[in-house]
Amino acid sequence: MATDTDHIVDFSQIDALLNAAGRDGVLDILQAFWRSTDELAAQLARQLEEGDLNEAARTAHAIKGSAANVGASSLAFSARAIEACCRDGDAVAALAAIEIMRGAYANTRATMSARVEAA
Repeated sequence: MATDTDHIVDFSQIDALLNAAGRDGVLDILQAFWRSTDELAAQLARQLEEGDLNEAARTAHAIKGSAANVGASSLAFSARAIEACCRDGDAVAALAAIEIMRGAYANTRATMSARVEAA
């Protein structure tokens, strides 16, 4: 049975990482992911505030890709939405979507951390 957290994180991907790298390895991977995502999210917010939709689309694409690589499904989905808004030239929608991405990031971080800590 699917749970709400199944839509936040792809647990099969987390479990595959745990099997390949072990708990400590995954913690290292996630720490690097959090640092990178924090930096990219701040950069994305600045780009959107400055109206630089081309660079914002690239940054959102980078967030989407790295999130997908670690199984952060809802974060990848929300970054993809921002990327699409930017490519469509819709700065207002992109700015609104960044708030959704921030919520997805917080939920993702809590959910992934709990899963790895329990391993």
